Amino acid sequence: MARVFSFMTKAAVPIAACFLAASLVAVARAEDKTQLTGHWNFNQDQSDDAGQKVQDAQQNSRVQASNGNDGTYPGAGGGTYPGGGGGYPGGGGMGRGGMGGMGGMGGMGGPGGGMGRGGRQANRGQAISSEEWDRLAENPKYMRIDQRSDQVVVIDDAERTKTFYPDGKKHDDKDVDGRKVSTKASWEGGAFVAETKLPHSEKLTETYRVSDDGKQLYVTTRFEASSLAGPVSIRRVYDLTKAPAQ
Repeated sequence: MARVFSFMTKAAVPIAACFLAASLVAVARAEDKTQLTGHWNFNQDQSDDAGQKVQDAQQNSRVQASNGNDGTYPGAGGGTYPGGGGGYPGGGGMGRGGMGGMGGMGGMGGPGGGMGRGGRQANRGQAISSEEWDRLAENPKYMRIDQRSDQVVVIDDAERTKTFYPDGKKHDDKDVDGRKVSTKASWEGGAFVAETKLPHSEKLTETYRVSDDGKQLYVTTRFEASSLAGPVSIRRVYDLTKAPAQ
């Protein structure tokens, strides 16, 4: 009987260790998936100049067209471009209004967009509408994010809502112009990644990552289209703040 008890005790040790390890992994994942929740204010000084980046992309597209190039670039559907910013696969089920009609969060529209009227009327890539350029250049001054177990809800300063479903599956929806878009979202390490296929085969990828101290949120938007010389990558920085007074 003593030998049986000793055997059972020894067998229980590795089993318990396995359960403990699994529990620690689950806790770590749970912590990763609660980092985005909060109220975030736009930090213009630490963010890219979105308006300038859009203007540069428009200019490059015009130059390629004048040179007789069809505007395509190597690996148009992939994600290997220098300085492309970290992609964001995923994201789904656009909430009503869809954050500005580009699928994903578009440029996360809102007041304070980085482009003046002159820039919006500048040269544009084929099949890319002026509205899409505008949304890509805009900077929401404020965001509220609610991270739940089955969805991530993002609301900007214009009260436009986007709901992502982090299950890695495609979710079809329509943008504000009634066009079909397809979005999928997932967690990649400590980052939340959302990828949206837009009309005319454009792709919008957004990555949300919180700083190690939890005080800043980095949102990288990457826009790809065959009419561009290369992807447009814009990094926006947000500071954690208290909820505004009601």
